[in-house]
Amino acid sequence: MIIENVSDSEALAALDACARGEQAWSAARFETLGHDERYRLIGLLALPTRQLMAFAVIAFGPFDLELEMIAVDPQHRRSGLAGRLIEAMIDEGSGRGMERVLLEVRASNEAARALYARHGFAEDGCRAGYYPISPGRREDAILMSRPLAC
Repeated sequence: MIIENVSDSEALAALDACARGEQAWSAARFETLGHDERYRLIGLLALPTRQLMAFAVIAFGPFDLELEMIAVDPQHRRSGLAGRLIEAMIDEGSGRGMERVLLEVRASNEAARALYARHGFAEDGCRAGYYPISPGRREDAILMSRPLAC
């Protein structure tokens, strides 16, 4: 497996739809982000097929980087792919001299919260009612961050 930039917006949208269902982003959204220098789309590809198995969307600010999303093919979950993408993101942020990594995660997503904690993220707060669940219902977002070596 290799980690590299991904520009195939159709493949990103297809994997996102498989991984996140109704919350998935469109190919057009991935296309737009792929042409915006403030974002990086990194993917984990299987060799030799170069099949996209997981990806992360990273946004770069002046001092911080933010993990916008990680999606893993359901067939490959619980095999360390998300962790490899997180490590690549941390390495890139450190290499660019960023101060910290920020993210938000659904309060109910215990597995993701544990994954982020294993990679040095701490809970900073909560955004009440941030994520839609169903019509008229919303879920809190847990804010997490991790300092980077300067």
